[in-house]
Amino acid sequence: MRHTLVKLMGLLVALTLALTGCNLIGIDPMMQLDEDFAKAAKDFSTVVAEYDGGTVTKGDVMGSFANNYAYYSQMYSMFGMSLTSDVVENIKQQSLEDEIQGIAVEKELAARGLSLSDEKVEEIKTTAESNYQQAYDSYYESAEGKGDVKARQTEYNMYINGLSKETFEKLQRRQEELSLIEETVEGEISELTDEQLQAAYDEKVSDDESAYAEDAGSFESAMASEDDLVAWMPEGYRTVKHILVKPDDTVLNDVTDARDALDEANSTLEGYQEELDALNDDDAEPAAEEAAEGEDAEATEEEAEADEARTAEEIQADIDAATAEVEAARKAVEEAEAKCLESVKAKTDEIYAKLAEGAEFSDLIAEYGEDPGMQNEPTATRGYYVSSKSENWDKNFTAGAMALANVGDVSETPVISTSGVHIIRYESDVTPGAVPLDDIRDALYETTLETAKHEHYEEALEGWTTALNPVYHADAFTLG
Repeated sequence: MRHTLVKLMGLLVALTLALTGCNLIGIDPMMQLDEDFAKAAKDFSTVVAEYDGGTVTKGDVMGSFANNYAYYSQMYSMFGMSLTSDVVENIKQQSLEDEIQGIAVEKELAARGLSLSDEKVEEIKTTAESNYQQAYDSYYESAEGKGDVKARQTEYNMYINGLSKETFEKLQRRQEELSLIEETVEGEISELTDEQLQAAYDEKVSDDESAYAEDAGSFESAMASEDDLVAWMPEGYRTVKHILVKPDDTVLNDVTDARDALDEANSTLEGYQEELDALNDDDAEPAAEEAAEGEDAEATEEEAEADEARTAEEIQADIDAATAEVEAARKAVEEAEAKCLESVKAKTDEIYAKLAEGAEFSDLIAEYGEDPGMQNEPTATRGYYVSSKSENWDKNFTAGAMALANVGDVSETPVISTSGVHIIRYESDVTPGAVPLDDIRDALYETTLETAKHEHYEEALEGWTTALNPVYHADAFTLG
């Protein structure tokens, strides 16, 4: 059940719903405003929900509705969208449920003999008055009329949008009451049994295997995050650390461009080779004849004729030309890579010299490394998780990491990726399968306990609300 009564209170300052206001032209404005106030007050007396022991009126929920409306308006506008009528109807229902929930919490607090402190009550009043005044000033600027009429018009515009000092105070109080009851109820769960922890572990292992067995990218991202606890490891992974040295962008871009050109040349060559193989395939002609007997026989014959127009000799000539292009592109890559390595040679030579003298790789990362991932946790300690199936790393970095034969090996020649020049160290092999419970016990215990506390609270909150036997009349909650 949702319980976020106070989401973006500041938005209420600028919010004006599309509700009907008064027309001050050609009549006594104060008299008209009095009539409009009376009409709105009558509308706000409409019962929109019932529960054991009481009713909820439209006026009771307008403040919550305005708050929720402001919240969702902001969320949708971030994506260039406007609220649809269906969304507005959902906001109405949520506002009704929020009101019943707030009543349920008030009753539960009273039953437990709990209440907000005097200091907190005063803080709520002060904040509510400040928020109300800020909203009033904003509404006043756009209100029609002058003097007393403008002030009265401002009050009316705020009233029909559910904004009053009482509204701001009620929403803030409800949020504080929710926090108080949540803290109290969650405190009823203080520890887990061994059975609960084991069950959580088994579930986590199963979930992680399902999540990561065929999704290298998700696994690698999880292992690079402090917030993700992983209980199952895929096959074929190792951890590596590296010292990143960044050359001049121009030099590095030349390497990337040259590699892209080589990839394109190889792709072209492969295409010609496939064409020649198809021509030489003894089964190609029968297959074409069989296809020609279908619905698209005429089109297939035209395509076959087009293919036959190129002889093996002509295709081979293209292959020879493409091969020459590949060789030229490969040389261009070698030249660009050599130039790139030369541009940072003084620094990489210094690093290799210190390694030869026995310097710690981690110390050299701190001294020379330019990758934030090697400075920040958890990758500063863990390193990067890399396999031949890696999806999150540059393919050249992956190839360099996987080329190292033994734990402790360091790249003899720096590896160039789109990020720069890397000196890579093979840190460890990753044991596949379930991570032993003892290895993650503390972290799993903490997250499982927090989940248990939250679920206990959510279950209790739903129970208190359901016990009121609420009946909602969203169709009576009209706008305008």
